[in-house]
Amino acid sequence: MSNPFFSVSEIDQTEYLTPKVSLNRAVMAKCPVGGIEEGLDGRCFKDIFSPDAIVAEMRRVSPHYGLDFSGYPDFALPMQLDKALKSKDARYRQMAKRIVHKFGNRLGLLLLTLKTGLPENRAARPDWDDACWKCWNQLDTVILTGGLASSGFGRRIKEQVQSVFDRAGVKPYNIMLFENGAYLGVMGLGQRMMEDESASLVLDMGQTYFKRAYLKKSGGIVSAVNTFDSLPSRYMQTKFEDEGDKLAFAYDLHSYILNIIAGTYREASEQTELNDRILISIANYTHSGILNSERGGYAKLSMLGENYADVLEEQLSGELRRSIEVRLVHDATATAMYFSDIPNSVCITLGTGFGVGFPEIRN
Repeated sequence: MSNPFFSVSEIDQTEYLTPKVSLNRAVMAKCPVGGIEEGLDGRCFKDIFSPDAIVAEMRRVSPHYGLDFSGYPDFALPMQLDKALKSKDARYRQMAKRIVHKFGNRLGLLLLTLKTGLPENRAARPDWDDACWKCWNQLDTVILTGGLASSGFGRRIKEQVQSVFDRAGVKPYNIMLFENGAYLGVMGLGQRMMEDESASLVLDMGQTYFKRAYLKKSGGIVSAVNTFDSLPSRYMQTKFEDEGDKLAFAYDLHSYILNIIAGTYREASEQTELNDRILISIANYTHSGILNSERGGYAKLSMLGENYADVLEEQLSGELRRSIEVRLVHDATATAMYFSDIPNSVCITLGTGFGVGFPEIRN
């Protein structure tokens, strides 16, 4: 095992990605190249490039172009950028190009920070040793997925990333974009973890939506993908008045999850014969069924049992009256599994935050 962000489970000897890999708490202590944007030194990655930062910038600059986005909720604004880039109205195009230029540069600076590993930036990440920085420096390919990497917005961001590396005189990563990647995590799980000649229920439990599908695998490949309507994620709170309040939310979230899985399994079973293994991509650092108890909206589920997969298995087996096996996988890892044929690469999801997964992981 050479990837410094991997560990090996003592339970089943599989590799898993540790929280140490997180980019959301990384800091750009020193901008790796000057003359692009001032005032970024010392800021967290998630504050430099995120949907929230993009929304704030859109609301700040749009009045200068005579545009009014006050009728749009924050979550809808990033989606308006791609439409604005193709608008017949020059004001929208100019505003969108300004936003894309700024945040494409910012993403380029963040990737350049990882590539160059300046002493100041190393000091700002004390949990990373030389092996961690070497890993980022020697990667060949960065695969960008998620809503902020899609369509015309993503293509223009890629161009700006290239220009930042050119300005610094540093060999860039090979940047790959993957559009329409809503079910990448589902597909990744199916390709790497399904048994051949079978059909499995596969779910993606994100911070915003539950994606649901059943997949069929034949001849070593996923031969059919049948999706159901996505459902909203609920009970995702991370701040609580006390432990009792936290536990109550954990039970509410668990009940919601249980009902979705059991209901979807029954619905899918009316269309095909499912096997007894349910694969779940979850927005949490997890291994061997154990959830990380500190990060994200799903962390509180760890209060319900040391091994949350075991909790689900026991209750789903009773509910569905068959012996159910549940496999939980970190969501960005599940997405990265789809790209297992791309060597020496990393998959970065540009969504609510930065999701990071490595295709090379062995599950």
